[in-house]
Amino acid sequence: MQPMYGFALIVTLAVVGGAIAYIGDRLGMRIGRKKLTLFGLRPKHTSILVTIVTGVLIATASIVVLSIASQDVRIALFRIKEIQQELRDLQTDYAEMRQQRDSAQEELTEAEARLAAVEESYAVITSELELARQSVEDLKQERSVLEGEVAALQATAEQLSWLYDLVETAFGQIRSADIAFYASEVILSTVIEKGQSRAEVRAALEDFLLEVDEVAYRRSARAGDSEPYRAIYLPPGVVDLVVEDVLLAPGDVIVRAVSEANSIPGVPVRVYLENFLDQMVFSKGTVLATGTWDPRSGDEIDLAILDILNQANNAALNVGMALSPDRRGAVLLPGSYFFDAIEASRSISQPVEIRLVVAEDAWRSTSPVLLYLEIVS
Repeated sequence: MQPMYGFALIVTLAVVGGAIAYIGDRLGMRIGRKKLTLFGLRPKHTSILVTIVTGVLIATASIVVLSIASQDVRIALFRIKEIQQELRDLQTDYAEMRQQRDSAQEELTEAEARLAAVEESYAVITSELELARQSVEDLKQERSVLEGEVAALQATAEQLSWLYDLVETAFGQIRSADIAFYASEVILSTVIEKGQSRAEVRAALEDFLLEVDEVAYRRSARAGDSEPYRAIYLPPGVVDLVVEDVLLAPGDVIVRAVSEANSIPGVPVRVYLENFLDQMVFSKGTVLATGTWDPRSGDEIDLAILDILNQANNAALNVGMALSPDRRGAVLLPGSYFFDAIEASRSISQPVEIRLVVAEDAWRSTSPVLLYLEIVS
């Protein structure tokens, strides 16, 4: 639509301009032929004036037509100065706005940089916060574990404190009271012959344990009312094991009841059972124990003999000798040897060796081991 309007305007201007030019030309020709004058001018000058006026009219007509046809032309003709001033103002405003835009762009760039830095810091802080939260959770779990360990340690400490008090009490009793049985002391022994049935072996062991309990009771050991024995404590299952050992043995078996630890009167003595195959352990003439006596020491010879006799007794017990019910020793040195040694010591002035020698072949079941004494200078 707009191109058609422009084309029509051009045609209009051409027609109007052509018409005015034609009229001016015809008017000029007529003035020239008739030699007319205007304003007292010569005909030549009058023709020139007509031509000028014609051009002015053409320009004026063009301007008028354009003004009528286009508002922009009217504005350009009559408001050009105002428009130019507005244009300059707009250019100034544009320059200011452009400067403001550039400043705003710089501020935006700086703000974006700060935002990126803040976002990076936020990401770092968020990561650190997550790590801190994880550390807190780990510390909470570790605290729970440590609290459990502390509780366990407290319970252990309380138990140890209780055991310490118990041991201290027992130690005080040991210091202030007599020892009923010493650790590893053989309380009693018995011989179970080969060829018995399982029931007979068990019955023999149970009778033996009743005798052991009686011995312990006479020596002031005491068990609780709920225990099967009055004075001893035997762990469950021990009798069953010993029964099997006896049944599997190729010959007679010596069974000994032994005190497990030092015990004081008033408490049960813990007992364990030892079993040994009955066989010869000492041949005749075996030196069972020896010692030296020096008359210049001031000690009597009988004390030295008793010490050596104790060594011999321990040696016999260590190889599994039986212990007779009416004796607490596994060896026997007739009293005559004491008197003979005391008599002989009166003529001894230098250190001598005292020997306790096995008088005859000894089997584990032939308790006590018969000894005789030799003094070797």
